[in-house]
Amino acid sequence: MDAVGQCGDLVEVARRAGTRHGTVERRLDRLDRAVGLPLTLRSRHTARLTAAGTRMLIAGRRFFHQIDLAARTHIFGHGSEAVEAPEVLSIASTEPLLEEVVEDAAASLGLLLSIRHESPHQVAAQLAGYHVDAAYTWSLDSPRHSLERATRTYDVLDDPLWVILPRDHPLAGRDKVSLVDLREEAWVSETGPSSEILVARVFQAAGLPAPARLQVTGASVARGILRRGDAIGLGSPTHPAVLEPSLVRRSLVERPRRTTSLLVDPTIVPRALAGRLAALIADSHLRRFVEHHRDLLDERWWAQWYAEQTGHLARCAGSVPEADAPPGPAEVRKLDVEDLHLLQAVARHGSINRAATVLSISQSALTRRIHRLEQALGARLLLRSPRGTSLTGPTRQFLVQLTRYEAEFRDAAIAGRTGDRQLPHSHWPARHSAPVAAQLSG
Repeated sequence: MDAVGQCGDLVEVARRAGTRHGTVERRLDRLDRAVGLPLTLRSRHTARLTAAGTRMLIAGRRFFHQIDLAARTHIFGHGSEAVEAPEVLSIASTEPLLEEVVEDAAASLGLLLSIRHESPHQVAAQLAGYHVDAAYTWSLDSPRHSLERATRTYDVLDDPLWVILPRDHPLAGRDKVSLVDLREEAWVSETGPSSEILVARVFQAAGLPAPARLQVTGASVARGILRRGDAIGLGSPTHPAVLEPSLVRRSLVERPRRTTSLLVDPTIVPRALAGRLAALIADSHLRRFVEHHRDLLDERWWAQWYAEQTGHLARCAGSVPEADAPPGPAEVRKLDVEDLHLLQAVARHGSINRAATVLSISQSALTRRIHRLEQALGARLLLRSPRGTSLTGPTRQFLVQLTRYEAEFRDAAIAGRTGDRQLPHSHWPARHSAPVAAQLSG
């Protein structure tokens, strides 16, 4: 109906809806039957809204706007959490964020990134000094940040390290090399978030003394030194690839690794938005790893690591096809209201099993629909345990508001039909609003 009101051409309406012309006709007919009034007047190729259709569309837009506000208040943030997502996020990064991350954030999250590229210890200072609202950095241990400013940490990628050698190096012919054999080499290294030297810490973790010839510099200078072949260094899936015919990349026997993380101020960046941004960054790194280092996947260890990372990303961030990608905060009105009704059914009956029985659908199908809704909202809605399923506090509050707004929508649609053929209230699908509200408020 929204597309009909904007353009009126049924071919264009179908294109905007991502479906076929015949499907559009059937859905508009179904809507007319559900309401009991003609909401559109159609010819073979065009359609326009009737007076009743215009009133229904206005009521519907208000309903979805109210759902949006309820989701922002109860799902995307509460208490000291951010409710509104920033239009522009100021972020300090230890590495240049990939262009596809910036573009994907703008396209799918409606978020513009203003990026400052700093060394790891400067990134922490930028965040602590309120110069930025988020930071993308790394740590060799679990992230520990002694910042007075409140922050929340989102893991991006478990980042294994490899060694970069000149192609004519004596060890370049091996598939894997050991740090023990590289102690006498000239190394180049960057400084970490806590002023720790990356290469020195990697050797220390392996029980070895730091190399005697170790040059410490910034990441960009280190890349130049590696490209010239003046020293050897460490690379990883999150580092921009140093692609040079004179260099080779070899796995390390010790398998050193680090963790990359996104730190945000939770009063500025809503939890769901931060989680999806971290997932975008991780996905870009993994895609670039496959593009530039596919040969490493022939090694069993790297193949297993890649499978673990992509699996974790799919579980935590919801790796769905682009056509089904969850909408950003500004697009919450694309939520499937029927999925919200299924969530109401779970709340009403107390478990997915009982709700599935009453709804006459399979438990697995209901679970998938609820999971899709969680992905779309970017938040966990149900708490699952061996004792059963319960709703989170924010979910309960959200459903109370949903029940209220649905009742307002029905009342507004019926009351606005002055002069039109009336429908009995029983014509509208029963949603058991009162019992749900009573149960949730209790």
